[in-house]
Amino acid sequence: MCDRFRDMRPADWAWVGVGVAVLTYEAIAARSEWELLSEAVDRYREAHPWLTVGVVGYLAAHLTRLIPRPLDPLHVVGTRLSPK
Repeated sequence: MCDRFRDMRPADWAWVGVGVAVLTYEAIAARSEWELLSEAVDRYREAHPWLTVGVVGYLAAHLTRLIPRPLDPLHVVGTRLSPK
């Protein structure tokens, strides 16, 4: 197996899984005339504009570490759920 794959951490594989899931859904949706994920977000923004922008903005801020860890709800929950 290639060293790059052997050196991948569980989080790296999780991101690969997310990417594969999104690409698979989008390919199936396009062929089935289903709603694309971005079209669903358009619908969410129409119904709940501030909530949608807030959730997307929060996730972006979480992933780019713009929120200090002690104030980041996902970090706090993840930390409390992990075994010590």
